[in-house]
Amino acid sequence: MIHNVLLIDKVDGSVVTRTRFWKIDFTDSDIQEFLTGWRDLHSTEGLSADTPVYVGPHKVFHGGVDNELVLMFVTDGRDEERTIKHKMREGASRISTALRGNSIGYIRDNLEDILGELIFTRFKVSYVGSGGVGKSTLLRLLFGREPAPGGYVPTINVAVDSSETIQFGTFLVTVWDFAGQAVFQDLWQFYFAGTDVIFLVTDSSFRNVMQTKTLLRTIKKEAPAVPLFIIANKQDLPESMRGEKIQRLLGAPTFSMVATDKTRREEFIRLMLEVAAKTVGVQLPDRPISEMITVRKGTEEIEPTPEMRRAPGDGEYVKEPYQESSAQGGETLASSGTTQVESGTQSRTDDTYEIETPQVVDTRILDQARMLHLLLIVQKEGLSEVSYHLNYSGEEIDTNSVASLISALDSFGGIDGDASGIADKTDALETIEHEGNLVMVEKSDHFVMALIVTNDSAEEEHRRIMGGLLREIEHMFEDVWDTWDGSPAEFEASMFMVLTQLPLRPVSFDYVARAREAGKPLPFDNRDVGKAVVDVKAAIDGTATVGGLVRSLDLPRETVIGCLQLMERFGWIDFQVEIQPDSHLRKSGEVDEETQKAYGAVVVKFVDLCDGSTALQDVVKKLNVSLPAMKFVATKLVLDGVLEVVA
Repeated sequence: MIHNVLLIDKVDGSVVTRTRFWKIDFTDSDIQEFLTGWRDLHSTEGLSADTPVYVGPHKVFHGGVDNELVLMFVTDGRDEERTIKHKMREGASRISTALRGNSIGYIRDNLEDILGELIFTRFKVSYVGSGGVGKSTLLRLLFGREPAPGGYVPTINVAVDSSETIQFGTFLVTVWDFAGQAVFQDLWQFYFAGTDVIFLVTDSSFRNVMQTKTLLRTIKKEAPAVPLFIIANKQDLPESMRGEKIQRLLGAPTFSMVATDKTRREEFIRLMLEVAAKTVGVQLPDRPISEMITVRKGTEEIEPTPEMRRAPGDGEYVKEPYQESSAQGGETLASSGTTQVESGTQSRTDDTYEIETPQVVDTRILDQARMLHLLLIVQKEGLSEVSYHLNYSGEEIDTNSVASLISALDSFGGIDGDASGIADKTDALETIEHEGNLVMVEKSDHFVMALIVTNDSAEEEHRRIMGGLLREIEHMFEDVWDTWDGSPAEFEASMFMVLTQLPLRPVSFDYVARAREAGKPLPFDNRDVGKAVVDVKAAIDGTATVGGLVRSLDLPRETVIGCLQLMERFGWIDFQVEIQPDSHLRKSGEVDEETQKAYGAVVVKFVDLCDGSTALQDVVKKLNVSLPAMKFVATKLVLDGVLEVVA
């Protein structure tokens, strides 16, 4: 275990910079003793120049930096020697490189960033569970804070942003608190990336344990290789199930916990660290938690600053209530403490903004037509068959019954088509009702296109698009009718054209497509469609952007984009997008009712302020909300097509 890192002058031992990671002292006299041993080493024949020097209980690894300085890794001697020597050589090389064009002050201020993973073992720990089971309270216990006052307030974002890290000695633990409400679970897959261990939290009630069983299946699907453990919280309640029984029901290691009990803090921290350390294959030092230096962000110094105060009784430093400070990269981080925002729509607890559900929904979003289904129906010699069905809503319908209804109405009243193949006039039969929704019908010589929508607020635009698509489809297949074998699959390739105008979901060239292990079967029979899907799927490596896929594949752009939409809809791939504090977002759609109910009224204001020329961090400042929270929300909005990344 590396517990001290020093950069010293090799002549007199004066310290250029030092960092103590564990509460183990390495004094000035120890430095002088090291220099004596180091000089003896270099004057003794037959010994390697990087042989460690023993100073009392310490084993010191060392490396020269530009013939003037010595880098020292002071350890307790338990680490594998070859590994530390390798880290030392790499560390000395990095410092030497950094000194080219930089002052020694730069090294002093950025030593830990320069050495990075050579010193630190990083863990990403994710806390998942239904709403109200106590995930945020567990994190308050971790940070040594009092439970939040009042009742349950749902978390809608990760409680600790990924740019913040809680440090335990040389262990850097990034903690993610996932929103538990069902509406947010489609975002989990993006945040499981890089997770070392998942803690699935239940409140120990029978009902929630059963809900947790469902979440367990979702997690195993999204992150099958990540070790998972159950935390049975709220064990102090009389109706709680015992941890042993919960473990039998869920089939995963289970630990009983009471997140509001401050005496359980060290036990909880030890549990989290031991599980994470075992997962990544490192050994946790046998030292009490009280000897670990904690609550540290980035590379800031451990020594207290004027804006810090001591927490009563535990000897750790915590920030005074809310003070904003600029972190690296320009990101604004909220400090510890609790501040209530009086607007009624937001309340901040420590590093988390929690946006409450509003009581009134903006009526602007209720009048927007939502596409539910699109059917292309092929007609010949009085027969009507569905060539393909695009499902925008996720809800199943009986496509044959819709096609039969349209065919019957057409036979009685007619859905007029003109000489060009497209109806110029609309009559009563071109808009019919089906299960409370509207079916817009457009007809050409050989096809009928039916678009099922929630209302007619965008009828003129929808009909214009449908008419244009039918015109193009007729042209696409104008030479097939004499040899057509009657199979409706012949016309499935036209869906890529349709998906360009009426997409299942927006797809940006900046998205990264990531393959999933298995998806639902694609309900298409056309060989050209199948080959295109296979070609696009084979090109997805988890790193290429959509734009990169379009450039690399010998397929039309609309085909690649269409295949990606289909594969995402049927669970073959996921999309990822990286939102940075300086990203410029532009409004490209409207916030739907479900999203506004989930996130609150502030999300509408946020979207309206995204004009494509203002950086995300500046938009957030105007709203006086947390940047980590809005990065989380912006990710979903971009993937939903409400926002687009322009820079």
